Amino acid sequence: MKITSIILTLGLALVHTTSTAQEQGQAIPQEVQTTAVSNEELKQFANVYVEVQNESQLMQNKAVKLIEKEGMEVERFNELANAQNNPNQSVEPKEGEVEKLKSISAEIQKVQLDFQEKVGEIIQREGLTMQRYQEVYQAIQQDQSLQQKLSTLIQS
Repeated sequence: MKITSIILTLGLALVHTTSTAQEQGQAIPQEVQTTAVSNEELKQFANVYVEVQNESQLMQNKAVKLIEKEGMEVERFNELANAQNNPNQSVEPKEGEVEKLKSISAEIQKVQLDFQEKVGEIIQREGLTMQRYQEVYQAIQQDQSLQQKLSTLIQS
């Protein structure tokens, strides 16, 4: 699917931002102990998850429109962007594509920053701090019963 690759590209940028925050000591340490998660916190997390998924879809649509507005196909953009980030891939850009790629990438970066701000606002609105959200996320990753409860909350 065309958008899958763009999602991956956007997702990698978000992971990088999270990694940068961790390096600056803004996130929980790498050694994670099992964290108790209340039912209320799990509900808050589920609400954030659903809303972030919706915002993510909007962000992806904006990114696709930006790419198409510049007269480039999404598949070609992904091919060039992946080659730029992976030295093992060799893709020859056509005339004008490097400039378009730079322009599109700058605009997508703005969209990503807006998305990150919205995610932070959503987390706060649901009554969680970013740190607690990350702790709950880590706990869910480590506990299958929490994963099942979350899945049930999201589906209801």
